[in-house]
Amino acid sequence: MAPSRMTTRSAHPDAEGSSREARPDLEQKLDQMLDALTEVNRKEEMAHEAVLSLRDEVTEVRRDNARLEGLLVSEDRSQRREDFDEEVQQEFRSQPRGEVPAPSGSRM
Repeated sequence: MAPSRMTTRSAHPDAEGSSREARPDLEQKLDQMLDALTEVNRKEEMAHEAVLSLRDEVTEVRRDNARLEGLLVSEDRSQRREDFDEEVQQEFRSQPRGEVPAPSGSRM
């Protein structure tokens, strides 16, 4: 090791005394760090719960959207069926009695 890093008690006779004085400061700093880490952990847990809640909400919204899209498709089919029925009724009314209307799309 480099000589500057190697220290002995004889080189620093008051080192032991100063480490005793520094210990309360270090303990206080460690306590502060522990408190800060505890607070960060608490906030992380809250954020994690919020993310899980939002994920559940997104799933629910997607499910609702799929159901609504299905209803819209069904509504569209019903509307087309009603339009077709109305068209058939109009054709039927416009034909003289006894004459059967030709099916739509067929050519004579």
